[in-house]
Amino acid sequence: MAFLELHEVVKSFGRNTVVRGLSLNVDKGEFVSLLGGSGCGKTTTLRMIAGFETPTDGSILVGGKDVSRVPPNRRNLGMVFQNYALFPNMSVRRNIGFGLRIAGKHGAEVERRVDEMLELIHMEEFAQRYPHQLSGGQQQRVALARAIAIQPQALLLDEPLSALDAKIRVRLRDDIRAIQQKLGITTIYVTHDQEEALSISDRVAVMREGLIEQIGAPFEIYNRPATPYVAAFIGTQNLLGATVIDPAAGIVSVEGQSLEAGHPLDAKVGEELRLRVRPEALSLGRSGPNRLGGRVASQKLLGSIVRLVVRVGDTEVFMDGFNDPLLKLPAVGEAVTLSFSPEACTFAEPGAEPIAAAALEDEEETP
Repeated sequence: MAFLELHEVVKSFGRNTVVRGLSLNVDKGEFVSLLGGSGCGKTTTLRMIAGFETPTDGSILVGGKDVSRVPPNRRNLGMVFQNYALFPNMSVRRNIGFGLRIAGKHGAEVERRVDEMLELIHMEEFAQRYPHQLSGGQQQRVALARAIAIQPQALLLDEPLSALDAKIRVRLRDDIRAIQQKLGITTIYVTHDQEEALSISDRVAVMREGLIEQIGAPFEIYNRPATPYVAAFIGTQNLLGATVIDPAAGIVSVEGQSLEAGHPLDAKVGEELRLRVRPEALSLGRSGPNRLGGRVASQKLLGSIVRLVVRVGDTEVFMDGFNDPLLKLPAVGEAVTLSFSPEACTFAEPGAEPIAAAALEDEEETP
């Protein structure tokens, strides 16, 4: 039996249903991220687990006990918010110890536990400072320490790093994962950041319109998306129109160039499909069995990655490679050949691709 269970959970606000019969099982000590754009229901789901929202239907179990209508202060769950929610008139030490004092702990017991938390987050020297004297990353560490000081059954984090700059986010997300593994605490983490979810989770649940579209290990989610939506939402995909030439042999034509799918296609001769291939699966030259000719449209430096944009017919195709100071890239307008393996190809029917992930950020999750 899973430690945390959601059974057909529904949440409606008036006529607006935000979560639509969602089910999820999380094992004890597991780190699961709820990933999706704004409006997908991930934060509402977390708030129902925490007790800040009551399910319209369905049930939530923690340790085999139905807590669907149990108040938040009786669930023994730790919560870390996006905006830190620290008490401005309390020192770091008193902020961390607040939950312990509310729980009726006193004196030496509280001080000992606070000392343990300060050591865990490496902030012993900041114990007497106030929130306004700390950086954003330091404040979020204090919020994390306060949440786990009470030794909760599970830890819930609602976009805890979204207000921080990029370098601090990377450092703190690794710290959160290290602390979670050290304590072995069951953790539910809400984020819209794909890299964040993929880098620190045991499993990732990709959400869409109040339901889990796919849940699995990060490697599985990225490399074996179960639906067109997940394939388009996770990472970057090149999409090319393809015409089926020989379905049994898995042969298609893209811009008059023959390509191998690597497996039989469930399609008819002449049927139009959408070929999907990730930028990192492509390479320059004639090294792979699948080859596409085109001309370089532009070059983009993305830090450790160099992205080459190649125009194949009327379609721009991205090719990603590692940055190298000695790298010599083809010039804009130069004719090039892109190669890739048949295993890198996936297919969908035209119109199966969802709204671009960026567009989801304009939606509201709650009314």
